[in-house]
Amino acid sequence: MPQTLRNLPVTARLQRLGERLRDACAQRNWTALARTDAELAQWLGGLDAAALTPGERTALQQLRQLHRQISGDCQRELERVGQTLEQMRQQRQGWSAYAESADWGTEAQA
Repeated sequence: MPQTLRNLPVTARLQRLGERLRDACAQRNWTALARTDAELAQWLGGLDAAALTPGERTALQQLRQLHRQISGDCQRELERVGQTLEQMRQQRQGWSAYAESADWGTEAQA
């Protein structure tokens, strides 16, 4: 975890990680999103949930909710990209035929 987060109280860390997740998703920076998600998972793996204060538990719950929302956003984006790729795959044959016919016109002029 970056040094700047290590020095923060638990609630501030949770909020900062949430901000980073939100920003990366909004910017469609999937690399940063994956990196922050992995960092969050690692940090939460070492967190003693039983020792959290009520305020820290609230911050953790808010982060969980944000994480679910961002996961849904990522799933929808994955489906959108998949649909676009499928459309491109289906149109490939038409594009190839068009490209070949354009080549015929060039050959006829030569």
